[in-house]
Amino acid sequence: MTSDTVKTSVSWVEPGRILLRGYRLEEIIGNVEWGQAAYLLLVGELPDARVGKLMEAMLVAGIDHGPTAPSTRAAITVASTGASLSSAVASGVLAITRYHGGAIEDCMSVLEESVAMGLDPYEAATEIVSRYRNRGLRIAGIGSRKHEEDPRVVRLLALAEELGLAGPYVEMIRCLQRVVSQTVGKKLPINIDGAIAALLCEIHFPQQAANGLFLMSRVAGLVAHAIEEQTRNKPLHTVDSRDFLYDGPPERKL
Repeated sequence: MTSDTVKTSVSWVEPGRILLRGYRLEEIIGNVEWGQAAYLLLVGELPDARVGKLMEAMLVAGIDHGPTAPSTRAAITVASTGASLSSAVASGVLAITRYHGGAIEDCMSVLEESVAMGLDPYEAATEIVSRYRNRGLRIAGIGSRKHEEDPRVVRLLALAEELGLAGPYVEMIRCLQRVVSQTVGKKLPINIDGAIAALLCEIHFPQQAANGLFLMSRVAGLVAHAIEEQTRNKPLHTVDSRDFLYDGPPERKL
């Protein structure tokens, strides 16, 4: 081993042997559910069946959110140009950022900060919302442009209760939702990022991998939409000038 040796603990492949976090892959196949395998890959340890089921539910919950989601629109637009499937999907992935699918990590930070205060959950939520408002910051995980109550969130939180995995972080996201709603004078729902953030905190999932979970989930939907675009629609049909409104300067001369 030289000073330039690069170490990895994720996987290893050599003739006749494939290891994933130390487990032989052929032993995992058919014996470990997808949610458990995803947790093993990203966290490093094989979780019990309850955590695996919750992981799988989160992956299913984020798999698609219609053709108008920013990442899906990006994939559809690129697919409509005749680009390869990989290019179309990649464009969708690149559209998943801080404001679309990328708020899970930020919400985990808020929840961890809130729970760490050691106060009554509602009191902690009130203090956190006040702090963030004073700094002009938004509480990630609260509010939705599509839903007054997101059915995915309802099911995920109910499943966590059924599995005995709803603890202080689920309670905290509910309190934050109440306080934010009271503060703005309008009922805002917990969104999918907030629900997933709370559940990931409950199962000790690493914050730096949180947004990656959304990426893993949404890629399946991007593939489906890109294929549909290229097999059902005419090229460039998604580009419609009626959908745009010019509001720049009027025509002018140099």
